[in-house]
Amino acid sequence: MDVKKVSVIVPMHNGEKFISRCIESILNQSYKEIELIIVDDNSTDSSYKIIEKYLNTFPCINYLRNDTCMGPAISRNLGLKYASSDYILFLDCDDWLDLNCIEKAVNKLGSDSDIDIVLWEIKTAYEYKKTSSRYKYLYNNIITNTMALGLLSHCFENEYFLSPLLGCKLFRKTLLDKNNIIFFDTIYEDDAFTFISFLHANKIALITDSCLYYYQHDASLTHYFSRKHITDFFRTFVQLYDSLGEAPKEYFYKYLTKSLQSMLDCLYNNVSDLETLKAYKALIFTLFYQSINIQEYYSYSFSITI
Repeated sequence: MDVKKVSVIVPMHNGEKFISRCIESILNQSYKEIELIIVDDNSTDSSYKIIEKYLNTFPCINYLRNDTCMGPAISRNLGLKYASSDYILFLDCDDWLDLNCIEKAVNKLGSDSDIDIVLWEIKTAYEYKKTSSRYKYLYNNIITNTMALGLLSHCFENEYFLSPLLGCKLFRKTLLDKNNIIFFDTIYEDDAFTFISFLHANKIALITDSCLYYYQHDASLTHYFSRKHITDFFRTFVQLYDSLGEAPKEYFYKYLTKSLQSMLDCLYNNVSDLETLKAYKALIFTLFYQSINIQEYYSYSFSITI
């Protein structure tokens, strides 16, 4: 029997508060054919001392370290370069999984060679052990890539949508290799990676009763807003557009619209100073018209209020 192996890639920067929980959720998966690749992004805390205890006991753990702080996108690309498995999972160091996630996803990929990505549910986890359902699927299903792109873009009403978060997905490595799918070096790297992966996938499967726990704390990206959120946003979507070549652009513009609204929500939720808000909105307006093919955008009858 051909036993498939899974590479779990975990980028980490100063993750001493969280990394042990993340590692334990991988080592205790019901599926055991796993290599865990931890990419230490030049941490300055005690993260390595925690990891070192596992390295001495579990040969399935590979530890890589960046000489300088490169960010999660470059760290994930490094992990992907060293990954030797059939399937790939990306997990942030402050998140964790239900212990049956990987086994259920591997079984689903093994059931149909046309399935390239498996998704499971997401719960948002907070301090003091509180959780709330973020993305929940009522039944197992297999969908086309165009349906997946529509659900990712929230472009029509439906009973559920799909998240760009990486920790809720298992990818067939051949999908990534064949299409040269890697991460853009921006803070929206997961948004672009998910879109491109969906675009090139044959089928996407959804499974129930397994969860990613997406941990929210004071240092989480959604809890602050800066100029980089804006400049990286438009840099990401310019790179994403350029990567599409001659592919149809309809879902790109749908995804752009949805993502821009999410970025605006983050702005309004985190910035209260009126002068700062005015300056950020002016920058968004300027970069929107500099970066986006306006005639093509409005030909799809989309609009956004800034």
